[in-house]
Amino acid sequence: MDYYTGTLEADVPGGVIDAEAVYEIDAAWSRNRDRYGMRQILHINDFCLESWTFDGRQQTRATAVALLGEAEVERQEEFALEAWRSTAEQDDADGWADYRHDMAAE
Repeated sequence: MDYYTGTLEADVPGGVIDAEAVYEIDAAWSRNRDRYGMRQILHINDFCLESWTFDGRQQTRATAVALLGEAEVERQEEFALEAWRSTAEQDDADGWADYRHDMAAE
């Protein structure tokens, strides 16, 4: 499982908020890395809102659906998926490089 921290926008009494949100990603990655440490995302099996924070409290996806509606939550999940996907492969390669560097330093 991968996780992405982004936002969930909610129109609540008093205005619009951008709440910190954690999305859970079930993605299939290529097994092998290229010479630059890169792997490819082969397929996204599932991507969903895991939790979000409002007024200092962690909320569930069900709470977001009750507040915003299923269609709006799904729309925002799609935006979050695109944001994650735009950097996921490079972020993974950077993490791999950091790991290799740390292992070599030991």
